[in-house]
Amino acid sequence: MNLIYRLKTGWTTLKFIRVGLGSLILYSSIESNQFVGIIVGSLFTVISLLSDGVCSVGGSCYSVSNKNNSSSFETIEYEELDIK
Repeated sequence: MNLIYRLKTGWTTLKFIRVGLGSLILYSSIESNQFVGIIVGSLFTVISLLSDGVCSVGGSCYSVSNKNNSSSFETIEYEELDIK
């Protein structure tokens, strides 16, 4: 279920470009019978299909909103230093 969900969601312009370029590498490698190119093209296509974005490997790109938005400001005191 999670795999089908990942295939259906997250389609941005960048994902279309990555899937298209991976498919282009795969197609040209199949046409010219290059085994290494088929592996690389398949890898790029599958990774771009299953990922949400460029840096979504561990979910580290998603920001977490801070629910505790207190509007209290702290007064910062600065000390002036002498210039030689």
